[in-house]
Order: sequence, then structure tokens, then C-alpha cells
Amino acid sequence: MLGTTAALGLSYLLFEAQWVRRIDRTVAVPDLPADLDGLTIAHLSDMHAGFRLSLNLRATRRAFALALAARPDLIAITGDFAGGPANLEALERELETLRAPLGVFGVLGNHDHGESKVPFTVPVDLSCLSEHGVRLLDGECMTIERGAARIQVCGIDDWRHGYGDLEPVRQALDRRPATMRLLLSHYAGAALELAPDDVHLTLSGDTHGGQLCLPWPGGPVMLSDPSAEFKDGLYDRDGRLIHVTRGIGTSLLPFRFLCRPEVAILTLRRA
Repeated sequence: MLGTTAALGLSYLLFEAQWVRRIDRTVAVPDLPADLDGLTIAHLSDMHAGFRLSLNLRATRRAFALALAARPDLIAITGDFAGGPANLEALERELETLRAPLGVFGVLGNHDHGESKVPFTVPVDLSCLSEHGVRLLDGECMTIERGAARIQVCGIDDWRHGYGDLEPVRQALDRRPATMRLLLSHYAGAALELAPDDVHLTLSGDTHGGQLCLPWPGGPVMLSDPSAEFKDGLYDRDGRLIHVTRGIGTSLLPFRFLCRPEVAILTLRRA
């Protein structure tokens, strides 16, 4: 009986790790140019395709299909693509399916550099992702025009472990009134190093929303770090808007509990 119960429990945890959801959030952005009112961004993160013991690639296919069905204007991927060489070619094929009128942009995370307590994480050269439709940003900004407005997409590499540098981004910021400045960073904490008016919105991942969470009266608590400042969702830190997604994949264990993987579709509105 105990063995059956344990098997059913593990089966559910594995199932939830594949049970990808789409969430829709409206983000009220101060000073958003009129031509960007209604702009949609598909926020993806943490595929962890190199985790051999998981079904992460399967979850990634489902997530990408949900993102494309939303017909976003722009797609942002905030790191932890791989974490190892396994499934890399398959991931590249999936990335080639992602299309958005304003482009697909990404930054690397700690697992992409092999920086993790997970013992089987190894660094992978992902510079080739630009050949598969993803514009990787590393301390740089790109500007896209939409009507009379501009979107400046900035990105930094793994900030926590010293691969990313905010200073080049800070120097490159376009502060003209008709420009909306967007920062991609695997770690949400990087946004706190900027002034509140430096960027309009920061997109981040890393946390997996806890991946395995504990039921609690105030809402599920991350078992990995119950006191973490960022879990998932939209935050306002002294005027700094930060969106953190649970992401798609798993690491260390191929399970999720009370924390379904997700694709976040963000619709920007004038505050």
C-alpha cells in the first residue's frame, strides 16, 4: 500500500512538471508611449533542456506552442536554456519555431555557464542560438520601432555570478520620452541596482516559483528558499516593475508541486 501511494505521488509530481499553463497579466507601465499601449510580450524562461533525467524538452514544446498561440508582439527568454549538452540540437529546432513581429530576445542564466549546486550541470557554448532565431543580449541594448514609439530591449548575462555587467546597459539607455526600456536579466535582483526610472520593466526567471512548494494559508511557500525576495509574479520595488516567471523546466529533481510550469503573456497598458 505504501509503495503504491509513493508511486502515485511521484507520478503526480512528474505530471505537474509537464502541466504547462498559460497565464495572462496586464502590466500598467507609467509613461508608456501611446503606440505601445496593448503591446504583448511572451515571457519564457528556464527550459533546462540539458537535464537528462527530466521531461523538460517535452514541457518546452508545450510552452512554445502556448506562446505562439497567443500571437505576441515580442518574445523574451530569461535564461537557463540548457545546463548541459544533452538535447541541445532538439532545443535549437524548437527555438526556430518561435516567431514574433518585433523579434525574439534572450539572455543566459547561471546553469548555461555551469554555475549551480546541481552536480551534473556543465557549461555549454550557446552563442549559436542567434543562428536559431534568438538574439542573445549581453550588456547591450537593441531598439525596435513601433509607430512613433520605440522599444529598447536591454539584456545582461548571469549577473549574480559575475558574467553580466549593468554599466554598459546603463550607459546605453535611451531616455527619450517615446522610448519604453525593457531589461532582461535571469536574476530579478539586478533591477535593484538600477534607478527606478532607468527601465520601465524588468523580466526575470531563475526561481522556478519554488518548483516544489509547501501549502500555507497565505499561499504556497518555496521549499528551496522560503524567505526569497522574489518568487513569481509581478513586483513593484520602489517604482521598479519586475516580472518573475516560474519558467518551464525543472532542475535537480524532475518534479513540481503546487507550482505548475508556465508561459506568461504580458499585456502592457498605460498607467
